[in-house]
Amino acid sequence: MNTNRQTKTTLGHGNGESRAGLGWQSAHGWPMPKRLEIASPEWSVDRALRALSQGTGLLWQGDFVAGRTLLQNVKQRLTRKTRPSRAALEALPWPERFHRIRLQRAQTARQLGSLLIEVAPGYGLEHRRAPDASLALQMAYGDRWRASRFVMPLTELMGVLSAYEWHRKGLPVTALGQSIYPRWGVFAPTRHEYLDLVMQAPLREHWHQGADVGTGTGVLAMLLATRGLNLVASDTNEAARDCALDNATRLGLSSQIRIVAQDLIPSGQFDLLVCNPPWLPGHASGPLEAAVYDPGHQMLKGFLKAAARHLKPGGQAWLILSDLAEHLQLRSRQQLLQWIDEAGLAVADRLDAKPTHGKRLDQQDPLAQVRQAEVTSLWLLCSSDETP
Repeated sequence: MNTNRQTKTTLGHGNGESRAGLGWQSAHGWPMPKRLEIASPEWSVDRALRALSQGTGLLWQGDFVAGRTLLQNVKQRLTRKTRPSRAALEALPWPERFHRIRLQRAQTARQLGSLLIEVAPGYGLEHRRAPDASLALQMAYGDRWRASRFVMPLTELMGVLSAYEWHRKGLPVTALGQSIYPRWGVFAPTRHEYLDLVMQAPLREHWHQGADVGTGTGVLAMLLATRGLNLVASDTNEAARDCALDNATRLGLSSQIRIVAQDLIPSGQFDLLVCNPPWLPGHASGPLEAAVYDPGHQMLKGFLKAAARHLKPGGQAWLILSDLAEHLQLRSRQQLLQWIDEAGLAVADRLDAKPTHGKRLDQQDPLAQVRQAEVTSLWLLCSSDETP
């Protein structure tokens, strides 16, 4: 869900002119910088860094490509400047080390988010060599800002444009044998090992009705639909529901998948429940992070607690979860097993897969060591009243 703050400000242009009544868009919920300066291609990386480090927002004017280049150069310099040394990190135990890494990344993102760009009514960019961003911004924000002139972080605009390219071209999913079409604000399945597990797990012959909890792009619901199930796919995120419906329609599966606005499990009882909750406890700073971080494992524990009463006799709840939190010492295996037991569930089986994404091989990533040890599991859970 986007957090949008609208404010009025006056931006000096150095020649006595001013521009008032600009809207402010930030998916992270960041406030608009209190001090603003106009930045142009004459600005050096050093000058931009000094201003950003002092909390000054920079409103980019001039050539779009030059602004994008400045953003990339500032990001590289800022990352090198603020990244803790390997020795300093390795001296910290988990999970303190992980919290230090997250804090550094959040501070870097916040400073980069103060390099701003203005968007004209009709979602136009009035900068030389700017792309046509109108369709991408319309998909991201709907009609919210269409008639307005507003300011947004350049990092967010680049994310919107990148997501629209994914949507336009499609994202191939090997397990489906087809592409899906993500959109901004909806987490895309760039890791596919858990999708393969869902296709490998056995379905019982009498199973007909399933529920996909927190459907996102709808990819899990579509995988199970290709295996013959009818599903209710739930999500609280409107963009996710639109995305899932679009994907199901494109793949000819909309007759088997019903999309609903629902927190956790939809009403009724099902043969199969499937959920891929956020894998790490923590505050999510934006819509994409909400698919990775969840304060106190609220969704994970909520799904487990409610699952038993939504299962038909002989049904199962499939929980997709990485053990990354265990390696970071943010959660123990014993805690997870205790939550399963307290929910009146038992482990019928577990399918494991090692991730194959490139990050696990990136030695510059301070989390490379734990990523190499990570295992993604599909937990097949049944009611504890039934013998696994």
